[in-house]
Amino acid sequence: MRIWQVVLGVAVLLGSPVVELKSATAQESIWKRFTSQRGGFSIVMPGTPKERKESGLTLFDLMRDDESVRYSVGYLDLPVAPGTDKKLQNEVYEGVRKGAAKDQGELLSFRTIQLNGSPGREMNFKLPDDMVAKWRVYLVNRRAYFVNVTTTQENQKRGLATSIDVFLNSFRLVGKR
Repeated sequence: MRIWQVVLGVAVLLGSPVVELKSATAQESIWKRFTSQRGGFSIVMPGTPKERKESGLTLFDLMRDDESVRYSVGYLDLPVAPGTDKKLQNEVYEGVRKGAAKDQGELLSFRTIQLNGSPGREMNFKLPDDMVAKWRVYLVNRRAYFVNVTTTQENQKRGLATSIDVFLNSFRLVGKR
C-alpha cells in the first residue's frame, strides 16, 4: 500500500469540518500539557482530549462548542520511513491535500517546516460552511504526526489565531524516536 493512500484516509478523517461539538466544562478550559507516551509526543491543549483509533490512526480530539473549534493531534505508523526522499514526503503531504479536497477543502497556502530536524509541512485550508483548518504534518522516522485546528473563519480573524498558534507551536516529541 502506498503511503499517500494511507494518509488520504487519515486526511479525510482529520480534515473534515467540525460536525459534532461537545460541551467543555470550566475545568477543561484551562490550557495544560497533554502527553501520549505511546504516541511519543506532548502538546498543550485547552482541556483533556478524547482518544479514538481508526484504521491504524490514533487520534486525540478536543472540541469546544463555545468557540466552534476542534483541536486535534494524531499519529500513523507508515509502511516505510520517508527519510530524505522528497518524493515519498510529497506523497504524504499530497495525501493530506487530497483528503481535504475530498471534503471540498481548498488549499490556501503551505510552507515547509521542521521539527527537531524532521521534515514537515504547514497547510491552511478553506472548508465549506465558512470553516478553516490549519494543519501541521511531521514525518519522524516511520511515523507521521498530524496536528490541526478547525474553526470558523470569523473565529480565526477575531482572536482565536493566538490560541491556534499556542496549540500548534507546543507540539513536542517525547521519548526515543
